[in-house]
Amino acid sequence: MLVPQLAGRRPAAVRRELADPALARELLLYMWEKAAEGLPPAEHVPSRGLRLTWHEVAGRAVALLHLPAPQASTEAHFGALVYEPEEEDYPDEDEADDEDQEDDNDEAADDAPAVGLGAPGPADAAAADAPRPRYFLLEATLGRSSDEAGTPTAVGEWRGEHYRQLGRGPAAGRPDTAANFLKALAQVLGPLPGAGVPYMRIAR
Repeated sequence: MLVPQLAGRRPAAVRRELADPALARELLLYMWEKAAEGLPPAEHVPSRGLRLTWHEVAGRAVALLHLPAPQASTEAHFGALVYEPEEEDYPDEDEADDEDQEDDNDEAADDAPAVGLGAPGPADAAAADAPRPRYFLLEATLGRSSDEAGTPTAVGEWRGEHYRQLGRGPAAGRPDTAANFLKALAQVLGPLPGAGVPYMRIAR
């Protein structure tokens, strides 16, 4: 939940940091370590494999988070922040956003390191109304995969405090899992209105 909390509170700042490889690495490590706070040491998972790549999916910029291998069902193989073109906005965002609700993740966002996520400056204040990205996950699930060479998954989305599962995802543990997850996102997102962008087009 920390990723969508941070990206939702300061969307423009987070996007700028994720576009810089060094700052993106620092931010990802911060979020990974912050998410593990309060867990017994035996449950801490090393950050090996944690990285970020950028893609274009159905006309949108997508920051794909490559996560350490999940240790249990509902943990994620990948996360994806999907940014609409700047002139676009997100429907139902006000309904999903509860400004009065404070939790540990909100406090974590306020305490984030000085990589563009500390006290907001003039640029961040001017970008306060920037569209918020959508956040998708490719989660490990129980059961049998339709592909014998991989493990079963599900695609889910967080909108504010609201989660919804979107159905079965591509088999995990395969060289093409990331690409197939992006294809699944393209189907969910659909084409941009009037943009003439084929919704299955994925450019790395």
